[in-house]
Amino acid sequence: MTTNLLFKSLAAVSCFGFATLSFAQSDEDEVFDLTPFVVSGETYAFGAQKIVHVTDKDLERLQANDLSDIFSQDPSIMVGGGISAAEKIYVRGIEDKMLAVSVDGATQAGYLSHHQGQYSIEPELLKFAEAEPGAGAASVGPGALAGAIRFENKGANDFLEGSDTFGSFTKASYGSNGDQLKLTGALYSQLSASLSGVFAYTYSESNDYKDGNGDTVELTSSDTNRAFLKLDGQIDANQTLEFSFEDRSNEGTFRHRPNFYGDFNHPRAPNDPVYMEFDRQTATLGYGFVASDRNVDLNAKLYHTDNSIDRTGQYEMGYESLGFDLSNTSAYGDHTVNYGLNFRDDTAYFTGKGQTTLRPPFSSPIGLPPLVYQTIPDETIEILGFYAQDEWQVTEQVQASFGIRWDEYKYQDKDGQTFRDAGFSPNLGISFAATEKLDLNVSYGTAFRGVTPIDLITANEGGVTNHASIDPEWAENAEIGFQYDNGTYFANGTLYQQTINDVIVSSGVRDNAGDLEVEGYDFTFGLRQGAFTSSLGVSHSDPELDGEALVDTDFGLGSSYGRTWNANTGYTFSELQLNVGWSLNFVEEYDESPEPLAYKPSYAVHDFYAQWVTGEEDHIAVTLTIDNAFDKYYVDQATAGYNGQLERVAGLAAPGRDIRLSTSIKF
Repeated sequence: MTTNLLFKSLAAVSCFGFATLSFAQSDEDEVFDLTPFVVSGETYAFGAQKIVHVTDKDLERLQANDLSDIFSQDPSIMVGGGISAAEKIYVRGIEDKMLAVSVDGATQAGYLSHHQGQYSIEPELLKFAEAEPGAGAASVGPGALAGAIRFENKGANDFLEGSDTFGSFTKASYGSNGDQLKLTGALYSQLSASLSGVFAYTYSESNDYKDGNGDTVELTSSDTNRAFLKLDGQIDANQTLEFSFEDRSNEGTFRHRPNFYGDFNHPRAPNDPVYMEFDRQTATLGYGFVASDRNVDLNAKLYHTDNSIDRTGQYEMGYESLGFDLSNTSAYGDHTVNYGLNFRDDTAYFTGKGQTTLRPPFSSPIGLPPLVYQTIPDETIEILGFYAQDEWQVTEQVQASFGIRWDEYKYQDKDGQTFRDAGFSPNLGISFAATEKLDLNVSYGTAFRGVTPIDLITANEGGVTNHASIDPEWAENAEIGFQYDNGTYFANGTLYQQTINDVIVSSGVRDNAGDLEVEGYDFTFGLRQGAFTSSLGVSHSDPELDGEALVDTDFGLGSSYGRTWNANTGYTFSELQLNVGWSLNFVEEYDESPEPLAYKPSYAVHDFYAQWVTGEEDHIAVTLTIDNAFDKYYVDQATAGYNGQLERVAGLAAPGRDIRLSTSIKF
């Protein structure tokens, strides 16, 4: 394969890897950094490492309710599941458990259940969301085998304008599919000369939604509550202090496996309805110090997060993290060096409360008793890492970035076994400014991850244990990319090859299963002409485990799906203060699965939006979006597809047409 030969050549030339982006002006005395490279207001590239960047304006226009909405505009990211309780993120075909995910800098680790969503994210009042595919910079954090996903919430300073010292924000929205009602209120203030704060509360409720055929998808209704507080302090001219706390819950009656629809006759745990509550509490405390010279830009963050699922009458399970990150950035001549440490102490817990219910006609065909959930010993892990990343302006046209991190893992499982792993993750990349409008990049990055806690539900339901000689995982990522922008036309592209060696899977005894390899590409082309913008993106990934394509039951690893296209067009009527737009998501059919019946048909989904804003500071905004405007029936290819045991498609059909209308007022 051409790309395979290309990446082997790149790996031979550059044995580490992470690239940055710059270009030189004609003025010999000045060098300008092109980072970030804005593609369409939604994505940018950092060297060869593409970063999908979704702003608060994007989220407002999309009226985002869940992870699927957040990342709907970029073809390299798929979100499957159908409902928030089951959503999983796939980046280049790799499941989110292979990525480092954080909220306000607090790592969201662990693996609760392969049948349920892992992340409890409220899109309302997010400042941005971004995904960085592929092993890259040493500063990304420990265990980022396939990249990173970051969510950042707004603070008071993101609301306050000019000399304002106090304000409020209210928003009400309605969605026609499932009669969803969502209410948000926020108060923000400059509490003193050195302290500002924001408090926000969001409540939403929805009924069961309907698919594109007009059929009700049962057991998909839910209620969500989210409280958020963020304080920002300016101690003096050089020091800052920040505190945030978020409490989000999503509850409803879902099926035993929320990502599967309908009943089936499992011998001990049928897919019966059960009331569940998904909770996440995250607290962060940050400190910053910037010296008058260029040698000290210190940031420290202490965080605690507890992510749990409570299934009424059955069990409560969760993953708790206490972490500390410390970093400093120093500039020396043409070098800018970021270095620091990461420490995390995690606990995975499972408390049994009862048993499954076997109701006729779904009683066990072989007379097995119901599955009783017992409390199991906690699993614990400590992770300590040190890193350094140097960005070097070699010449006016050449910039290099190189770094290394070292991580140590100490993990004790439920059976009393202790695993100690340590390893290095080096990287190196080069960016060449061919012209002021064109950058070329090449990189090769690595990431090490020691053995981590077992998927909690399989640890209990399946009694999964760790093999005594299980090995850590180690990832490699080679990329070559370009970015072009002449003000009117823009384009960027990436060819990549990712390999995760010795991937760990759970199947009775948890052990290494071989090498997970992904080859693929991402390309975007676009146009800006006055008030008109348009872009077309395409992405294709080919994830394989030891040469076999991943399927939907490769939980914790990833899934295969067809080539994905995304088109976006927008126009601004300045005099009317009106923005309108259209987007198309088209996924080609996928028929390369080793399971002959696991065929995934193609589908095209059209969305439209119109947003009217008025007031000196956009005080009033009215937004209308029509998702799946033509009421297309489809099962998202990142959602569980055909299941051999059930002899049918297992996953939930996607929602049909949804007309959303919202009004927000800012005082």
